[in-house]
Amino acid sequence: MNKIVSQNIRTIREMKNLTRDFVAGELDMTYSGYGKIERGEIDITISKISKLADIFGISISDLLFFDVSYFFNNDAEDKFDGQSGSVSNSGVKTFRMPNSRLLDFQVKKVRNNG
Repeated sequence: MNKIVSQNIRTIREMKNLTRDFVAGELDMTYSGYGKIERGEIDITISKISKLADIFGISISDLLFFDVSYFFNNDAEDKFDGQSGSVSNSGVKTFRMPNSRLLDFQVKKVRNNG
């Protein structure tokens, strides 16, 4: 099961166009430590699973039991869902990261490197 969850984490991160460095920073982990999670080399705690679901903007069950159809819908017109931060265009759902979270990540990066 750990390998499946690890693969789900990586797939979702890539589909949301987030870097490993960003997600590791959000989890207060090193890049290397986070990489071990994605490769299934270490067991992941429930608290980290919960935090990853928050970072990705999905439920814990969606993270554990990932289904690629979650990211697609049948609408052909553009729609913005302010609650989830998703934009639907031509049947493909993309997700927007709030600017405040990106800024928080940049501040953490500067503190860690400075």
